[in-house]
Amino acid sequence: MAVVYSAMLAAAAASAAAALIHAYLYAPLLFWPLVSLVLSAAVLAALSPLAVSRRMTFLAHAQGHSILTAALAAAIPAAAVAQSLASPLFYLASLLFIIVLNLLVLFTERLGFRKDVATGVVMSFQLTASVVLLYAIRSLYATALDPLSIITGEYVLITSRDVLIQAPLLFASALFPLFYGVKYLYAAVDEAFAQAVGINPKLLDRLFVVAMSLAVAASVYALGSLMPAVLLVLPGAAASRYSHRLTEQIPFSVSLAVLSAAAAHFLYTILPWLWPSAALGLALLVLLAAAHPPRNK
Repeated sequence: MAVVYSAMLAAAAASAAAALIHAYLYAPLLFWPLVSLVLSAAVLAALSPLAVSRRMTFLAHAQGHSILTAALAAAIPAAAVAQSLASPLFYLASLLFIIVLNLLVLFTERLGFRKDVATGVVMSFQLTASVVLLYAIRSLYATALDPLSIITGEYVLITSRDVLIQAPLLFASALFPLFYGVKYLYAAVDEAFAQAVGINPKLLDRLFVVAMSLAVAASVYALGSLMPAVLLVLPGAAASRYSHRLTEQIPFSVSLAVLSAAAAHFLYTILPWLWPSAALGLALLVLLAAAHPPRNK
C-alpha cells in the first residue's frame, strides 16, 4: 500500500508539471486557466474525503444548486455596475450568498428536520430563487450577461489577475483540511470518542461548511456552478477505494484530482469540444472505476 501511495503522489506531481510545461510552451493561452483548474481541483478535493466520511455528500452535491443561486444573485449587482464575472465584486458577493445558503441548511436542521430533509428544503428554495434570478437577468441584463457562463465557467478567459483574486479564497479554504482534516475524519468514524478527547464535531461541521463555501465560490469562474459539487464527492470516494487509512485519505484525494486536472488539459487540447471541467469529471470517474478496494489485514 505504501508503494501505491508514493506512486500516486509522484504521478500527480509529474502529470501536473508536464501539463503546466506543455501549456506554458505550446498553449500559452491555457496556462493560467490550467493553474486555476489545478488549484481549484486540489482544494476542493482536500475537502472531499471530509464530506464523504462525514456523510455530507448530499450537502456537497447540493453545492451545484447553491453556487448557481449564489452566482446568479451575485451577477445582478456585478452587471448593474458594469463589472464582469471575473471582478472581485462577483467573487465576494458569490461568497456571501453561498455561505448564507449553506448555513441555512444547518439552521433548518435546528428546526427539527433530518440533515437530508433540511438540505432538500433549502435546495427547493434555491431552485425557486434560481428561476426568478434567471428571468431577472434575461429581462434586465440579456446583452451584458450570459447565464450559461455561470453554469459552464469561463475557463479560456482566465488570466493571472483572476488567479490572484481566486488564490486567497482557496488558501483560506485549504486551512481547514490542513489543520483539522484528520481530526474531522476521526470524528466521522467515532463521534463519541472524538468528543471525549476534546474534539467538537458540531463546531467542525460549521467550519467545514465555511471552508466548502470558500472553495466553491473561488472556483465558480473556472469550473462553473456544477463541477465544484463533483470535486467535493468523486475524489474522496475514489480515495476511499485506494486506501482505508484516514491519514492517507486527503493526500490520495488531492493527488487524484490533480492527476485528473492534468489529464483534462491534454484532453482539451486534443478534443477542443470537450470542456476541461467536464473532462476532469470524466477522468475522475475513470480513476474511480479503476480503483481496487484495499484488503483489510
